[in-house]
Amino acid sequence: MLKNLLDKICFAFGVIVFLQLPQFIDQYTQRIGGYVDSQKSQIAEYQVLADRHFNGDISAYINRLRENQDPVIADSADQINEFIKNSEALAKEAQVYETKPLWYTIPYFISHFRVSLVKGTARNFTPGMPINLWSWLYGLLGGVLFSLLFNGLTKLPKIVKRKKTTTFSDNHPTIHT
Repeated sequence: MLKNLLDKICFAFGVIVFLQLPQFIDQYTQRIGGYVDSQKSQIAEYQVLADRHFNGDISAYINRLRENQDPVIADSADQINEFIKNSEALAKEAQVYETKPLWYTIPYFISHFRVSLVKGTARNFTPGMPINLWSWLYGLLGGVLFSLLFNGLTKLPKIVKRKKTTTFSDNHPTIHT
C-alpha cells in the first residue's frame, strides 16, 4: 500500500515538473526576445554612425576602427563585430522559440540553451499551469517517466538479489572419477 502511494506521488511530481517545462520555456522566450530587442537597439546606434560616415556599410566602420592606432579603439572593432554575430545568432534562436511548436522547442531548448539566460529565467521563474494539449502531454510523459523510475528503483534490489541466488546452483551434474 505504501509503495502504491509513493508511486502515485512520484507520478504527480513528474506531471508537475514536466508541466513547468513549457512554462519555463515561455519565460525563457520572453527573456531572449528582450535581449534581441536590446541588441537591435544597440546595433542601430552603430548603424547610424555607419550611415553617416560610411554610406551605411557597418563593415567599413568596423574596419576603420581596427585601423586605429589606439588599441582600445581597435579592440572595440572586434567587440562590435562579435556583438553583431552574437545578436544574429540570438535572433535566430528567438525565432525558433517564437514560431515553432512546443514539441520542437523543448528538444531545441535542451540542446541550445544559453546558461546566462537560463540562470536569469530561473531566478525570476513564476510557476504556472499551461492550458494546451502539448503541455499536458509533456506532463503525462513526466508522470510516467517518474513512475517508471520509482518502480525500477524499487525492483532493482530484488533483481540483483535474485541474480546472486540463481548464479550458483547445486542442480548441476557432477563427474565422478
